Amino acid sequence: IKGTILTINPNAIIVDISHEIPKFDIWTAGFVLYNAAKFFPKGSIFVAVVDPEVGGKRKIILLKTTDEKFFIAPDNGLLTFVQNNLKVAWIREIRNRKMMLPDISHTFHGRDIMAPVAAHLSLGANPENVGPILKRIKLLNVEDPERIGKTIYGQIWHIDDFGNVITNIPRGFVKFSPHKKLEVTFQTASLKAIFGETFADVAEKENVAYFGSSGLLEIARNRGDLAKELKVKTGQRIIIRW
Repeated sequence: IKGTILTINPNAIIVDISHEIPKFDIWTAGFVLYNAAKFFPKGSIFVAVVDPEVGGKRKIILLKTTDEKFFIAPDNGLLTFVQNNLKVAWIREIRNRKMMLPDISHTFHGRDIMAPVAAHLSLGANPENVGPILKRIKLLNVEDPERIGKTIYGQIWHIDDFGNVITNIPRGFVKFSPHKKLEVTFQTASLKAIFGETFADVAEKENVAYFGSSGLLEIARNRGDLAKELKVKTGQRIIIRW
């Protein structure tokens, strides 16, 4: 992929966001992409290749935001978090063969289609020439949190490398006092957690709830792998009571 981009545009600046997304994990790829993209400058072009259906009937799409960031990805739900949380100008299906490699394999569209399109865009090609507007794309079953009294019904949006569980509950949705005792219910188990600002607010192996760097409520076990121990997964429901 990098070789294709640099062959077309030798001056391209290529930044790796991650090569550690679990195989076939569209949900994790979409969340990581969205959270990274927020910090990139205007004009950035993102190529996201988690594509279990490569060579099949799924489309390849280009999404443009109103602040002129461009996202190239398969239409398999990977751009769900981008579409739901950034301001989208338009989405197009990539069809223009002149912007692709001459020979396109059935199993490596990241190299043969997505990378060359990104390279041509970086050289100033008109993004509207990639193909027709799409009115709808495939989206993952991402939910908004709901609060009823002293109970929040949420969803697990991400699990990081440390096993910390990141929810869909944003800062400002609820305000907990320091050291507030919470009851957290997953599909597999329930536990007690203390609300804090950092891991240092609880003892080793104790559970802590805090708003992390993404601005979302996270549940973690200090110096432990909570997600692995409880076998929780992205997309599952989570309930917070106090």
